[in-house]
Amino acid sequence: MTATTAPRTMRAALLAEFGRLTLAELPVPQPGPGEVLCRVRACGMCGTDLKIVNGGFAGTWPPSLPFVIGHEWSGVVVAMGPGTERTGLSPGDRVVAENHAGCGACPLCRAGRYNLCERVREPGFKLYGHTAQGALAQYAARPAVATHKLPDSVSDLAGALVNQAALTVHAARRAAVTPGASVAVFGPGLLGLLMQQVARAAGATQVIVVGRGARLDTALELGCSAVVDYERADPVSEIRAMTEGRGVDYVFDCSGNAEVVEQLLRSVRRGGTVAMLGLTGGAVARFPLDPLALDELNLLGVRSSPNAYPATIRLMADGAIDTDPLTRDQFDLDHVGEAFAALESRSAIRPLVLL
Repeated sequence: MTATTAPRTMRAALLAEFGRLTLAELPVPQPGPGEVLCRVRACGMCGTDLKIVNGGFAGTWPPSLPFVIGHEWSGVVVAMGPGTERTGLSPGDRVVAENHAGCGACPLCRAGRYNLCERVREPGFKLYGHTAQGALAQYAARPAVATHKLPDSVSDLAGALVNQAALTVHAARRAAVTPGASVAVFGPGLLGLLMQQVARAAGATQVIVVGRGARLDTALELGCSAVVDYERADPVSEIRAMTEGRGVDYVFDCSGNAEVVEQLLRSVRRGGTVAMLGLTGGAVARFPLDPLALDELNLLGVRSSPNAYPATIRLMADGAIDTDPLTRDQFDLDHVGEAFAALESRSAIRPLVLL
């Protein structure tokens, strides 16, 4: 390992028991072969983190306690592990890192679909912040191959959103959004507010966002075509009315709400595509099967962001993804409890913890 300015211990938000995060002093991780050590600058907290902290995936995410969550972050390389000389990374580089590290050997990893690694219960696979220690801490060690440089035009705060934005890039690719398409996005949380922008960047000319409350104002601020407040109107009827009764070409579910699945299927045109990005925490959906078959709908699952970080960073650098309205809710590590409460109450679009 090259010389490093990292201390022996670091401050971290620790999940020692389900239901709350506590501040703790932990050893600074040492970068192993092929890894770099990073000083974390900003780390976001998402809905999956909320479910993890509350025990929604206990025994799987995380496999055991105590545990450090956090998979949406940006930082600076401070040390290089063995075998990283030809990675293109150096101490001082501003970076973000993917949270999936597949085994590299199974058929799906070899095909570039390492987000679907077949060896998720075996050594070699790591899902940082879920099955392996996360980055809601001052330091994090990550594989150099999964670490990407940030240009000067992308701030540390924006960098902490790359993880979620890359998921939407992967979604747009899987759905094969075409120029001139119409799109509906369900759920104006961070994921949905990024999805609407990436859909635009992919060529969509009509983007309708479904949700409620002040987040719909943010959706309009970020350039969507129209919004539907589901507390005031039926989303299916409104979307059909906005598309001359036809339905949109693509629907992206970013809500993680199993109860809206039928609405998704009834909002898309015949032959259209519904892509599911949100996680429900184990909830089961009920919906009619006939429209799926009779209208030849494409129903897609979307997991993580394989090979999508470079394109996402370029979209941010180019201004196609505007993060300014999405990075306003900032907390220091001493107030991580307040950040978690803001996430739970939906008073913050994305709580960002500055480390």
